[in-house]
Amino acid sequence: MTDPIARYYVEAENPDGVFLPGVPLSDIEQSRWDALPEWLQASADAMPCYRKTAPAAARKETRKEE
Repeated sequence: MTDPIARYYVEAENPDGVFLPGVPLSDIEQSRWDALPEWLQASADAMPCYRKTAPAAARKETRKEE
């Protein structure tokens, strides 16, 4: 069983590579997201490079695999 993605990382929305210590610059699995403190989750959610829904390109790839 795979760990679902809680937040999708969109590199194009972060051209300067800004990061929060403890938050990866990649998709974040649900178990890892749940381990972050609430204040850090809120900070990541305030950044445009993290999305709760898959970017359009990722959705298209998922459909091809089905």
